[in-house]
Amino acid sequence: EDENRSKKTGQVTQAKLAKKPHILRDKNQLTDKDWEVLYHLEAILTVFETVVKTLEGDGYIRRRKQGWTGSYGNIWDVVLGYELLLNTLEEYKQLAADFPDAEHFRIGINLAWDKLDEYYRRLDETPIYYTAMALHPAYRWDWFDETWAHKPS
Repeated sequence: EDENRSKKTGQVTQAKLAKKPHILRDKNQLTDKDWEVLYHLEAILTVFETVVKTLEGDGYIRRRKQGWTGSYGNIWDVVLGYELLLNTLEEYKQLAADFPDAEHFRIGINLAWDKLDEYYRRLDETPIYYTAMALHPAYRWDWFDETWAHKPS
């Protein structure tokens, strides 16, 4: 800032003030396409945030009919969370194919799906997640039949 000040008056010269910072120059402004990509990224991250908050619970102790209980994540919600996230990323993979010049978006979605699928496959190493789904009265084996009917064995 010292070089922007006039030697005589010590004030910033008008010529220096007229020069915009790099971030405000026209070539660095976000386009409508950029804003659309950001809108979709926010939607994806909101789904991730919802799943994470559901799985971790809020920890508040609440009075229930059977007594006091904590509100923590449920083991059966892990499989449901993975399914929701993978399905969301699948939808956005298809949507990203229609984005003009959104290669970074497509790459990010594909990498996120690959990493999430890697962790999802690791659930097979710990059968407690699927056992919890099978024993849950609302899901039982019907959930597996409905959800995995279209997937190859």
